[in-house]
Amino acid sequence: MDILSEVLDVLDLKCTSVHSIGPGGVNTNCDATLQAYFVVSGGCTLKFTGDGAEYRLHSLDCVLLADGDRHELRPGSGRSSSPARLLNSVYALDRTLPHPLARHLPGRLLLRSRDLTDESELRRAVWLLEGELINARPGFDYVARRIADIMLVELLRRCQVDGPRPVFLAALSDPVLHDALRRIHTQLDRAWHVPELAKSVGLSRAAFAERFHQRVGEPPLRYIRYWRMLKARRELRRTSVPVKDVAAHAGYESAAGFRRAFRRVFGRAPSSLR
Repeated sequence: MDILSEVLDVLDLKCTSVHSIGPGGVNTNCDATLQAYFVVSGGCTLKFTGDGAEYRLHSLDCVLLADGDRHELRPGSGRSSSPARLLNSVYALDRTLPHPLARHLPGRLLLRSRDLTDESELRRAVWLLEGELINARPGFDYVARRIADIMLVELLRRCQVDGPRPVFLAALSDPVLHDALRRIHTQLDRAWHVPELAKSVGLSRAAFAERFHQRVGEPPLRYIRYWRMLKARRELRRTSVPVKDVAAHAGYESAAGFRRAFRRVFGRAPSSLR
């Protein structure tokens, strides 16, 4: 099972727009969105108007922003005087959804070009995306947004390999916790208990619970409860399966109990998603 793919699908995380830009006082507010800047060539400075922080960006540097802070793209980076060419992609992400990847994704992630190799999928995707935007052939907008989705996944992959590891992504890089998450995701209707999960991956209950909470971002049982609700939410939105069957798929013997749990998490009845 590919856990990250399933999480991205459940969160419905996808690119909504992408375009090429240049520096020169571009001032934007992300609101509740997630967006990325990819420097194709040249250099510029990304300055945040709130705390005054600056990122000096150079060719093939990437920045992922999820904090909604207003910022400016200014010409020049101190190292490169060439005008920068950038790609900006915006993604739909509801950060109120009860999953650590949505709730605890750092507001700012910087990935330097030195972290990439010539064979990097991210580097190839940047050039392919720029070509789609320049040539503007029929269907280019759809293709460009799909390439931007690939670039986001590459950024998240690099967070597992290099630099800071956000919670949940850190867990995917941990063989023990990855195994525990795989068991949870593939046997969601099972009545899991922490001692049972800990034993299955060869850890004591206390060591497992602490490690899981620290790297996943939620205690084990709370993660299981929220993941069940998220899977149920997706099934309710995308299918016409009766609520009682959705409840059973989420591991609930009682449809009434499922409805109460769903309302506690999302503040609305399951049927309202229909």
